[in-house]
Amino acid sequence: MSHTRNPSDLLQHASAWKARAAAALRADSSLSVRLARYNAAMTRARALEAEVRQLHTSRTGDPRVALGWLKSGRTLKIQALNLPDHLRHVRALERLEVGHA
Repeated sequence: MSHTRNPSDLLQHASAWKARAAAALRADSSLSVRLARYNAAMTRARALEAEVRQLHTSRTGDPRVALGWLKSGRTLKIQALNLPDHLRHVRALERLEVGHA
């Protein structure tokens, strides 16, 4: 993985891997070699894109941080074991929102 955590840099890197994958399909090689190179490059591109999605989400371990993420328009991922646990997280966020209003 890349040492950089800048989402735009990661997306550019993923785009470069996609270009490499497309070039692999047009290469002067056997079909199996072209397909293997394409699949390897696309795997790298998808991993980088997944890393960008991960950077744009926050966990709800700290409700104050989670509320800040929501207010800034970012995605929030609630990790809950079951519905009652999920509702507990949502209610904690609601209490913070009412307290800040």
